[in-house]
Amino acid sequence: MPTTKPLPVEHLKLDLRNFRTVKQRSESKAVSALISIEPDRFWALAESLLNDGYHPTENIIVLSSSKGGSDWLVKEGNRRVAVLKLAFGHVTKHGLNIPSHIETAIAALTDDWKTANQSIPCAIYDAQEADLVDRIVTLTHGKGEKAGRSNWNAVARARHNRNGGESEPALDLLEKYVKEGRNLTPQQAERWSGVFPLSVLDEAIKRLSPRFGAASTRDLVKAYPGKVSKRTALESVLHDIGLENLTFTIIRSKTEDFGEVRYGLPAPPAASSSAAAAGTTSTATTSPSQPAVKKLAAVSVNDPRAVIRALRNFQPKGNNREKVVTLLDEARTLKLNKHPHAFCFLLRSMFEISAKAYCADHGAAGGPQTTKADGKDKRLVEVLRDITNHLTKNKKDTAMTKLLHGAMTELAKSEGLLSVTSMNQLVHNPNFSVDATHICTLFANVFPLLDAMNV
Repeated sequence: MPTTKPLPVEHLKLDLRNFRTVKQRSESKAVSALISIEPDRFWALAESLLNDGYHPTENIIVLSSSKGGSDWLVKEGNRRVAVLKLAFGHVTKHGLNIPSHIETAIAALTDDWKTANQSIPCAIYDAQEADLVDRIVTLTHGKGEKAGRSNWNAVARARHNRNGGESEPALDLLEKYVKEGRNLTPQQAERWSGVFPLSVLDEAIKRLSPRFGAASTRDLVKAYPGKVSKRTALESVLHDIGLENLTFTIIRSKTEDFGEVRYGLPAPPAASSSAAAAGTTSTATTSPSQPAVKKLAAVSVNDPRAVIRALRNFQPKGNNREKVVTLLDEARTLKLNKHPHAFCFLLRSMFEISAKAYCADHGAAGGPQTTKADGKDKRLVEVLRDITNHLTKNKKDTAMTKLLHGAMTELAKSEGLLSVTSMNQLVHNPNFSVDATHICTLFANVFPLLDAMNV
């Protein structure tokens, strides 16, 4: 049986192996992960505790150290303890992006509040009772209020199941991906380590494992990242699932093979033969060495699907491109017919950040610069013209000149859609607007330049 008594918040240690997140290196990293996976819940809880103080309706559950000492490991109540540690300054706030109203509330805490909350009631179990505590914690996540205990999501449940000896290959693959993946940002890695459509991933890899040369999902997980074939395609699948661009509806479609159409992963010949045998009989024969390949249907240059396909295949590379990736991820979620103006601003931002990164890459070797000789900043269109000249070697590279002709034509327009003038007009002019058709045509012209700046 546990003993119950107040313990100092300062001596309560957050669980760095919390099922909600991957293993963390420090308490500050653990707090960051808890915020990242459920920011609304975390800050709602913080607001409640800072305004009303800690109400001991339910005890924090802790394990005493097997080595003795004055510190206790929190097994239930990590979010509540994390908020209190932030309030008392026991963990660093650096990099946490704390909402301004929470910062204000922390700064305004009274001495009475601090005295009342510096120690909180805890149910203390011996270290040898860890299994019992695990069973208790498993049963305590059924409340739906934001400021109350939150349900475990699929990732947390999978971690708990794996801890109990069950096989969770989708979780194992996800944890490798957030650590080793080459197409995600640190923010995505932190969030997806705690919140991810794991059941979608599980079904996707069951269907696709043979196409990566793996006999099973477990073999696929073992091979990733270093020994898996078509690593880029696999990471694109994971990335799209994280962005919710790949869903059960797409995976289970009977009219489109998502693996082949979206990721260039044709079904193995054996699978194709089996599928054919299960369907109607055909008198036509296909050579085993030349299996039929389903080609992606072409779309018009002014079709939003052309934009979606280009963005899906766009993988920025190089230093100082983190924000380009963030903007790209956001742009991929937009529907052009519903959010044309938002897309324009994201596209222009991608051009601006990409141009600065390109100049940083090549400026020291005589390449384009973002500033004039007098130190003043160049306009974006001027920088992009310089970059285009650099890429085409002043039009001596005929192949590149041909590729970037559309971009050069668009840049020659003093009030083109990428200009500051047009962006200002979109914001301030009640009569100036754009639609999906305008954007698709513009995008087809300028995208080759965006791509070339991020190779």
